[in-house]
Amino acid sequence: MKLYGESYDRFFELPEGIIGVMADIYANDESVLLENLLIYPVDHDELSIGVSNVLRIRRLIEADLRELGFTRFRITAGRLTGANPGHQVNVGRSLR
Repeated sequence: MKLYGESYDRFFELPEGIIGVMADIYANDESVLLENLLIYPVDHDELSIGVSNVLRIRRLIEADLRELGFTRFRITAGRLTGANPGHQVNVGRSLR
């Protein structure tokens, strides 16, 4: 995982292929916002990873943020593909 000033950048190896994750990051004390989250295939034009892998990626992101000392996080994104393109995602959780 890399934090480039104001962005989160990470690659995850899944059985289906390598997935990249990018987001704008805003931190405030113990809380962090990953805004405009983008999940994209690496070395593929498209890659179907399914809901279970999306949830797995979220758990891995949570572990990264917990390791950095954050106790709360929020992710926002707009769905580009899948069942509901255009749907806005807004998920917040405690990292404790």
